Amino acid sequence: MKIHTFLADPEARSLHFDQNDLRALDDALPGHEFVHHDTQAALLDPANASAAECLMVWRFSADWYPRFPKLQTIFTPAAGRDWVASDPAGRVRVMHGTFHGPILGESLLGAVLFMNHRMPDMIRNFEQRQWNRNLQGDARLLAGQVVLLIGLGHIGSYCARMLKPLTRRVIGVRRSATPVADIETHSVDHLSGLLPLADHVILLLPGTTDTDRFMDPERLGLMKQGAYVYNFGRGNSLTTADLLGALPRLGGAFLDVTDEEPLAATSALWAAPNVFITPHSSCMYLDYTRRFVHEVAARIG
Repeated sequence: MKIHTFLADPEARSLHFDQNDLRALDDALPGHEFVHHDTQAALLDPANASAAECLMVWRFSADWYPRFPKLQTIFTPAAGRDWVASDPAGRVRVMHGTFHGPILGESLLGAVLFMNHRMPDMIRNFEQRQWNRNLQGDARLLAGQVVLLIGLGHIGSYCARMLKPLTRRVIGVRRSATPVADIETHSVDHLSGLLPLADHVILLLPGTTDTDRFMDPERLGLMKQGAYVYNFGRGNSLTTADLLGALPRLGGAFLDVTDEEPLAATSALWAAPNVFITPHSSCMYLDYTRRFVHEVAARIG
């Protein structure tokens, strides 16, 4: 099979596939012919596009498909559907990465522990060179708390299983009530009754029109006093305006994604005392590229 790659990501160095990563692909699939491209223009060059049977790319537009008559499959490292469009003709399969669970899960666990033990307050305490030993006095062990995880795809299911031994109860919510193995699963229809139970509400939703303002003021208002909300899915599901309105009664929010990215320096979220923000970086680990190579090698064989 003739496999063309364009795996450069100028926005995030950690997600850029360097020469070592590309050699690992060559070594993992010795029976296939690889053509590695450094630019989008090279990928779309008619001579290359007409010969490619398989692609490995970060981004692919719907109007590019006619240029690739022999194309059968696209592999993308991305978990979300944001950057690689589906083939309008239905001819080409798009295979998204499913390896992100342990990567994002570690970031999520760090965020839950961070917020639960009042670390935003402790950072301010440190910056002000104060010795206030009372800031964490009302923190409770996770072992007695309930986590509500909304979105049970590959990532959500992994995260639910990871958190389960550390907490009193993990509740998973998905579009349907189809059970997920080893996870207490409910449909989204039951969300209004589940939100008041949770000490930590975690959003792992895709960025589709169905999830726009998913966590709206009504649902935020159902959260218990002092509970925490986390967004590790897409920013459209929890808007800045809705969150700011709810923050006075919440314990806080940890956001890896926001409704505007990059988040403007003038956003009120930066100044909110019980909010912590990371720049859509929950999967920024050296392991990312290696895990993609292993997954593709297993799929292609």
